[in-house]
Parts: sequence; C-alpha cells; structure tokens
Amino acid sequence: MSAAISIAGVTPEHDLAPGDRVQLIAMVRELAAAKRTFAFAGGGTDLDFGNAPRALDAVIRTRALNRVIEYAPEDQTITVEAGMRFGALDAVLAEAGQMLPIDVGDRAQATVGGAIATNAFGSRRHRYGSIKDLIVGVEIVRPDGTLARGGGKVVKNVAGFDLPKLMVGSLGTLGAIVSATLRVFPIARATGAIALDVPPRHSLTRALLDDRALDPMAVTWSAESGLVLTFAGLEAAVDAQCTRVVTAADAAGVRASVLDADALARVLAREREVRRRGAWRATIAHAPAAAQPLPLAERATQIAYPTLGVAIVSGEAAPFTLADVERARASANVVIHAMPGRVRGQLDAWGPPPPAFPIMRALKAQFDPHGLCNPGRFIGGL
Repeated sequence: MSAAISIAGVTPEHDLAPGDRVQLIAMVRELAAAKRTFAFAGGGTDLDFGNAPRALDAVIRTRALNRVIEYAPEDQTITVEAGMRFGALDAVLAEAGQMLPIDVGDRAQATVGGAIATNAFGSRRHRYGSIKDLIVGVEIVRPDGTLARGGGKVVKNVAGFDLPKLMVGSLGTLGAIVSATLRVFPIARATGAIALDVPPRHSLTRALLDDRALDPMAVTWSAESGLVLTFAGLEAAVDAQCTRVVTAADAAGVRASVLDADALARVLAREREVRRRGAWRATIAHAPAAAQPLPLAERATQIAYPTLGVAIVSGEAAPFTLADVERARASANVVIHAMPGRVRGQLDAWGPPPPAFPIMRALKAQFDPHGLCNPGRFIGGL
C-alpha cells in the first residue's frame, strides 16, 4: 500500500493508484460523475508547490504508467508514459548515446509528467530551452475522463491546437498527463567547467556572457562555487572555450579554477539539493540580465542562473519574512514552491495574477467547468 501523501498540505480521503491508462480514465470518469474533487501525483517530489487545494477528495497516482511507448533515436524523439522516472529514462536514452536535458531535483523519483506539470528547469535551460521547447506531443485525460491528444511524434508536426505547451506548468489543473513525446539530444563527447571567484554582478560576468566565441551549456552562480560556466561538445572546442575563460579571468585579476569531473558533480549535486530541500523554497525571476539584484538571497541558500534572470532560494528555517516576499514582488516575480504549514493561507504562492489571467481562467472553465481538478492550487485560485 502506498504511503499517505498530501497535496500542498491537504490530505485526500482517497489515495488511488491505477495500473494503466484504462484504469486512470475510469477513475477520473467516476470521480467526475460524482462531482468529487481530485488531483494527480507522480513521484511526489513537488507536492508542496502551489496553494492548498480548496477541496480534495482523492489523489490519483501515475507512477505505474511508466512505459516507453516509442523511441526513434534517428528522429531524436521519445514517447513515454507520464509516470516514468527520469533515472529510468536516462538509462534507456544512454544506450543510444542520447539524453533529455530537463533538470529535476531528484532523478530517481521525479517523473516526466510531474516535470511537465511543474515546468521544471535547471542550468541546462541556458542552451536547450524550457520544456515548452522540448515537448512535441502530449496525451491527457481531461477532468471529465475524456482522452485527448495534441502535437505529434515528430518535431516538424506543429499543426492544430498547441495542447503540449498548454500542459507545461499547468500543475495538474487541466487534467492528467498520460504520455508525452519529447526531443532528445546526443550526449556530449566532452564536458568542461570553470569556476570564477566573482559575484553575479561582476563586470567579468557580463564580458564573458557577451563573448560570442563562448557557447556555455550552463551558467550558474552560488556563494559556495562562484560563477560556473560549463561547456559541452567536442573535446577540442570545450578545451578552447575553457582556456578562453581562464585567460579572460587572468586578465581581469579574477581567480579561476578548472573543475574536474568530481568537482563538477559536487556543484550539480548542490544545485539539486537547493531545488529539493528546505521548508521554504522559492524562485525569483527578473528579466534576464546578469546585473539584476537577487532579493531575499542573503537570507537563504541560493543557486542563480544569471542568463535566465532566475534564482532558486531555499532554507529550513524561515529564510525571509512575509514582508520580504511582498517587497520582492514589487520588482520581481516570486513563486513559492514550498512553505511551512503555519504560513499557508497567509501567503499566496503565486503572487498577483498576470495580465493574461482572464485567458487562463477561460481555459480552466473550458477544460474543467465544474472546478473538480486540483481546485484553487494554481494562480488566482484556479
């Protein structure tokens, strides 16, 4: 029997675990017919994300939906069921020398459907883009139990309603993701990384990011590691770019360290730790610019992505107060991914609804007119 779980602090009356898509469809139809509220759960790594549901009669787990449906290495696409964990997917792709550049905090537990629903991202977004750039097709169960498909199995198919992108970041409020088709990429032959002892607003940071001869796969900053530029590709190209960074650092009087494989692994492990641990976790986003300040960062452990204009902060004790969050929201988009139960109800996880909120509300009404699917958890109480 599965351990009891809660969704943003709310424990459902029923914990359901369909064995396949047929059972999932039947469960959704039965709940919808009875006008019972429900939510979906994959690996359970982001269940604190969002506001508490207004009501929750049942949670439907999707982890048993974990098959590879179709894999075409020559087309660089793979179609998998939503409950497939990233660790298992990595193993399948590695056999063909390929990988899926979606970063999650826990590859052993996080599922493909969960990553899509939460719009998960990390350092590799700098080169490969977000999940919206990687998703090609999707199959969902709508809140009334209807099976729907959007997109296709090949990258060039873009006809029709863009259901795949609509599901990215929807947090399970528009239905259950059953399967997805995603773009995959070759595993780089070589990887190299340079750590620079500079703050994110240093002039060298801007100079390196403006250097068109450099094409980093990832750019991150943390207090522990400084600014880390990671390069991936052919060995000669990686070596040349690392040398260029070290030369620029020497000229600027900045200490540069070449990270070996173990040191880079520790940097990546620290990044995943910040993204999945802590009673408080939040993302803080500005317009992409390395010189932007990062509010709240002094009171929490942080990983910053300067080229994305995003920082992820976390802490066990309250790393910032409710007043700090409101002040930060005056100049940045602050989304709370986890918060202690004592402040739920005092703090909206999303902040003020965006200008596009009327469109979001109309989409919710079209997909879920009775408000049964994860009600109240998303932006503006959707």
